[in-house]
Amino acid sequence: MLASTLERLIRSLRPSRDLPLRVQVFRLVCVTVAVLCLGVVVPANLFQNLPPQINFGVALFGLVGASFHFASCRGRHHVAALLLVAVVLLDVIWFWNAGSQGSLTYFYFPVLLYILGLFRGRTQWILTLGLVLNVVALFALESLFPDWVTPFQSATDRLIDHVTGIFCSIATAAAISTAILTAYDREQEHIKQIATRLFTSEQTYREIFNSTSDALFIYDVDGHLLDLNDRACALFGVDRQTGLTLSIADRSLGTSPYSPTEIETRLAQARAGQTPVFEWRSRRHDGTLFWSEVALRACQIGGQPRVISSIRDISDRKEAEEATRKNEERLRLALTASAQGWFEMNIQSGLGVSSPEYLRIIGEDPATFRTTVQNWIQEIHPEDRAGVVQSYNECAATGETRTSDYRRRTRSGAWKWIRSVGKVVEYDDAGRPLRMCGTHTDITERKDLELRLQQSQRLEAVGTLASGVAHDLNNILTPLLLAINLLRDKLTAPEDLELVAMLESGGKRGTGIVRQLAAFGGGPTKHLEPVAPADLLRETAQLLCPTLPNTITVVVPTAFPPGSVLANPTQLHQVLMNLCVNARDAMPDGGTLTLGIDRIDLLPAAPEQTNAPAGGPYLVMAVTDTGHGISQENLDRIFDPFFTTKAVGRGTGLGLASVHGIVKSHGGFVRVESAPGRGATFRVFLPAIPDLPPKAAAPTPQAAPTRSGRGECILVVDDEETVRKVTLRRLEREGYRVLVADNGAEALRVLRAHAAEVRVVITDFLMPEMDGPTLAPLLREIAPSLKVIGVSGNDQTSRAAELKQLGFAEILAKPYEGDALLQAVRRQLG
Repeated sequence: MLASTLERLIRSLRPSRDLPLRVQVFRLVCVTVAVLCLGVVVPANLFQNLPPQINFGVALFGLVGASFHFASCRGRHHVAALLLVAVVLLDVIWFWNAGSQGSLTYFYFPVLLYILGLFRGRTQWILTLGLVLNVVALFALESLFPDWVTPFQSATDRLIDHVTGIFCSIATAAAISTAILTAYDREQEHIKQIATRLFTSEQTYREIFNSTSDALFIYDVDGHLLDLNDRACALFGVDRQTGLTLSIADRSLGTSPYSPTEIETRLAQARAGQTPVFEWRSRRHDGTLFWSEVALRACQIGGQPRVISSIRDISDRKEAEEATRKNEERLRLALTASAQGWFEMNIQSGLGVSSPEYLRIIGEDPATFRTTVQNWIQEIHPEDRAGVVQSYNECAATGETRTSDYRRRTRSGAWKWIRSVGKVVEYDDAGRPLRMCGTHTDITERKDLELRLQQSQRLEAVGTLASGVAHDLNNILTPLLLAINLLRDKLTAPEDLELVAMLESGGKRGTGIVRQLAAFGGGPTKHLEPVAPADLLRETAQLLCPTLPNTITVVVPTAFPPGSVLANPTQLHQVLMNLCVNARDAMPDGGTLTLGIDRIDLLPAAPEQTNAPAGGPYLVMAVTDTGHGISQENLDRIFDPFFTTKAVGRGTGLGLASVHGIVKSHGGFVRVESAPGRGATFRVFLPAIPDLPPKAAAPTPQAAPTRSGRGECILVVDDEETVRKVTLRRLEREGYRVLVADNGAEALRVLRAHAAEVRVVITDFLMPEMDGPTLAPLLREIAPSLKVIGVSGNDQTSRAAELKQLGFAEILAKPYEGDALLQAVRRQLG
């Protein structure tokens, strides 16, 4: 027990350099008091004849000193208490220890040193004064009450007491002085160390302060600039001294919202404990402006409240943000202009977002529409759904870009063609597809144009076939009609003439079909002249009314917009008649047939719309019925050749096909509006021209006189034997001498042999090896005065100037009758 106590005492006597001076002195005094009282004074008093209260008090003071020492080691420092106990003890035993004759007067000197060493300021002066007054009071009491003093019993007691007092006082004073001086030296050394560390810290702070990439400013609470770093000087283009003189207004744009008033508001926020971070338009010393990001933070520096401002140049970031914003704006405008919207889908949750442009395309309200995979799939057309789902699953599984074209139902119930392009752009931690992004494009108009292009190409292909068929039929009908004329002249019996009339009627009906096929082929239209559609419409109505049943009412406006078109009146009449006949057949139970004309101006088509009609003024002829209407399926096919919804034997399927061909050859187009049960409207768009005076009517062809020929020689060139034979017989019957050739080379050989005799050559246009346009100039080389009549099943009006240069004097249309052939020959013979 004693060993452990001594060990603790020794360990506690080792002063720590980290303890304050006052604590070190206090601990040393406590130890000194304990040692002297218990180890010196109490044993010394045993050799004296003193009252026992004195030893008890001394021992108690020693124990108090020891206990205060151990309390100080535990962090409780009873500095003032030790002083109070010492003074009280001295005052109490003053009279028992011979008063002023004893050694206690020596002990007040260490107490004084204790006060001077451990207390400072006013407290030190008060305690010192109190100690002096206390001693004075003791002397006064002793002089007033001498009986209170217990004198020494012997001179030996007196000697021992004074020696002990002097020794203990000196020892205590020396200990206190040594402790103070030692602690002071250590304090000075500690101060030097602190100063060194402070200098090093200041250097480190200054290095960090100046090496940071942000400009730093330190303000007091009133907003006055106290310090700035090197980066701030470089950023604002000033030196340190100039920088310290610049105000916040000098470094700012100065106008709202970048004014000093605004920065004062931000400083107030920082002083209130907030950390405002904001963008600011800063001004350099040379006046140039730049974007900066400012952060303010309140702090304590040297015990004083300060505000640190960190400024970062973000000009590059702002330029990048502006470039990004412009790119996003251009992308948004491009997507809007191209009818494109974007989407983003979480593949795992099935939830997503859609752009406003896509919601506009499908007619949905952004406030209520919820983008999910399930909603998207449900609105896809049933015929397209399986393919789209498969494409979506493949995209989600492989991460590759997938494109799908499909029909999607809009909010109004209509179907729109949508092209969706999607790609996986993010995966989760397990490597599974997480997020898909892509675009939705409205391709409804494109699909319509593709359908029309396909239909046009289909009609063009069938038209080419129709032209070839028409050519072959022409070669069949031409000898048939010529032979009918010959038969009529030879037969006299009524029943025979009736059969001839039946043959002629069939031939002419075949001629009409051939002309429809030729018109359907879309070839150039002959006999173009200014035509007023209003006059043509009235004429059609006059011819049509008597043929319609009483249950159908024809409505024709009394006034039409002015205007003309360049057209063949006969073919336009055929167009109107075909449309009116179709309208009649669509109203078996009666209804209203309305004819009308309108004038509109179409805007020029965009460059990418290659199949769109040309812009400009158009006259529109409209035929409207109130019949059973046309289904969407049939609307896509009504112009296909040989397509008809009529009963077998009631339609050829060429009426609307020929309408399409004729209108196309006139540079126009046809539009149809119809729905089942709501009738139909056919609109024929023809390019309008300025009103021109109509051409004079051509003289009515006169019948050829009987035996108009006088032996003139005519060369007939045709690869069809029947055409050659019947033409030869018809011309010979009229008194002409006829030579024949079945190809171009044979014709050249015959002409060379009879160049002086042949006056007129009748040649077919389409022949193998050498056609008519190739043959004509070669014939003229042999006989320059030769008249060449070309025979063609196609309209050649647009090539009139070219054919004249080739040497053709006239073009005769197939199939032709005998009278037309004879009139052409007589015109060339003069």
